[in-house]
Amino acid sequence: MLSATPSPISSASVRNILTLLVSRDATLVAGSEGLDHQVTWALRMRARLPAFESVRGGELALLTLSQLRRLDETLPHLISSLHKEDIAAIAVAAPSREALGDEATALANQLHLPLILLPPKVSLEEIEREVITFVVSFRGESERRANELSHHMMQLSVQGAGIAGLCEHLAANCGKWVIVQDDHLNIRYQAAPPGSQSLDLPSHLTEETLYQMGLARITGPIQIGHELVGSLSLVSRESNFDYLERMILGLVAPILALEFARERERSEVESRYSAEALMDVLQGNYQQAEEMIARARLLGYDLAVPQVVAVFELSPEEPDYPPENPRSQWHKRLRDELVRIWPSGWISMEPRRITALLPFQDNDLFSERTSEQTILTRLERATSRVQQAPRYSAGIGRLATGIIAIPHAYREAQQALEIGRKLFGDGKLHSFSQLGIYRLLFYLYGHEELTNFYQETLGPLLDAGSNNALLETLEEFFHYNGNLSETARAMHLHRNSLLYRLGRIEELLGRSLEDAELRLSLQIALKIRHLLRR
Repeated sequence: MLSATPSPISSASVRNILTLLVSRDATLVAGSEGLDHQVTWALRMRARLPAFESVRGGELALLTLSQLRRLDETLPHLISSLHKEDIAAIAVAAPSREALGDEATALANQLHLPLILLPPKVSLEEIEREVITFVVSFRGESERRANELSHHMMQLSVQGAGIAGLCEHLAANCGKWVIVQDDHLNIRYQAAPPGSQSLDLPSHLTEETLYQMGLARITGPIQIGHELVGSLSLVSRESNFDYLERMILGLVAPILALEFARERERSEVESRYSAEALMDVLQGNYQQAEEMIARARLLGYDLAVPQVVAVFELSPEEPDYPPENPRSQWHKRLRDELVRIWPSGWISMEPRRITALLPFQDNDLFSERTSEQTILTRLERATSRVQQAPRYSAGIGRLATGIIAIPHAYREAQQALEIGRKLFGDGKLHSFSQLGIYRLLFYLYGHEELTNFYQETLGPLLDAGSNNALLETLEEFFHYNGNLSETARAMHLHRNSLLYRLGRIEELLGRSLEDAELRLSLQIALKIRHLLRR
C-alpha cells in the first residue's frame, strides 16, 4: 500500500540522469532550470544529416564536438533546433567547458535546456545504453507503483469511499490537486494535496481559466462504455507532469467510471421511487393522508402548502427523437426551467411527458383566481425559456389547497391538456379554470343531442346566405356584453349597421335578443360551433 503522504514520484529526470553520469565525470554547464525535464530515451548523433532522427520529445541527445564539425554544424544552431523538438537535455563530449563556446551556454540558459559536458574520450554508445537501461527500469518501477496505487483505490471503491474519498487519496499520493468534472465541464469534486488549500475555481472549469490562473493540468476521460461522462485531472502550478502521473491517470479514470455508474444507478432508483410516490399522491393511492405527507417529506417535498398540478406532453405528431438530437432533451431543459422558479417542485420525467407538482406559497395573493393567473404567468415564463424544444402542450389544474384535493387537480390538468389540445391546438398552455363551459361541452362531443341543440338554436342563421357575418356579429355582441357602442367599434361598423344586423338576427330567429333564455342558448350554441369546427 502506498503511503498517504506525498512523495517525489517522478519518472527519470535530467537530474536523475546527471547523477547517473557523475561516475563518468559528467558536469552541468548550463540550463540548470531544466533539470526536472523528464527523460524518455537517449539518442546518439548520426554521422550524416539529419543529425538526429525519430525524435519524439524527452530524449537525451548525445554527441561530440568533432562529429558536429564534420557535419559543418554549430552547437548554438543545434541547441535551437533540438529545443524545438522538445529534447530533454544535450550531452556533448568536448575537451573543456570553453570549447562549447559562450554563445552555446548562453542560449542553453535562455532556453532552460540542460547542457552537459562529457569527457572527450567517453564512449557515447555505452552512455546511451546506460541511460536507456536506467529509463526503462525507472519506467518499470513507475508502472509497478501506478498499479499498486490503482489496486488500492479499487479496494477503497469497493469499501464505499465514493468519488470524494478516491480523489482525496489520489491527491495525497500524487501531491497534486485532483479535479473531477462532469461531461459539461462542471466541477463535481476537488481534492487538495496535503498542506495545500482547495483552489478557488469557477464551477464551470475550462483550460483557458486554468491557464489564466497560472495552473497546468493533465486530463483523462471518464467513460461508461463509449459514453463520455466526465474527466479526471491532476492540477499543478508546474507543467512537469511525469510518466508515473500520466499512467496513474489512465488507471484511475476507469475506477471513477465505476463510481459514476453507481451514482447513475442509485439516481435512477431514487428517481423511480420518487416518481412512484408522486403518482401515488396524484392518484390518491394511499390509506392515510398523514402517512403520505410524511413519506413525501422524507423525499424532500412539502405537501402542506397549496399545490398546482401541471402536465406537459409532446404533440402526437412529434417523432421519438434519437438521443443525439437536441430536441430529445426538451424534458430536461423544461425540468431545469421549472426548478429555477419552483426549487422545491416535485417533477417526474418521461421521454414524451412531464408531470409536475408545484408548491404555491405566495400568501399575499388574496384570491384563488389571482393565484391561478400568477401560476399561469410563471409557467409561460418557464416554457418560453426552453430552447430547441419540439412542439408540446400543457394542462394545468386548479390550485389544490390540501393533499386530498391533489388527485382532482391532476384529473383537471389532464382534462385541460386534452380539451385545450382539441380546441386550440398544440403548443399552448391550457388552464382548466379558463376553459369555462368547454369543460362540459367537450364530454358531449360526438353526442347527437349536442348537434341537435346546435342546429335547433343557430339553424336559421346557418341557413341564411350571410350567416358568417351574422354569426360574427352575434359573437362580438355577446363578447361585449350587449354594449352596442363597444361592439360597433370592435367590428368597425356604424351603429346603424350593427342595429340592422341585430334586427336581422332577431327576424331570422323569431325572438328578441332581450330574452335571457335565448341569449344563454345562443352563447352555448356558439361555443359548440367552435368545438365542431375543430
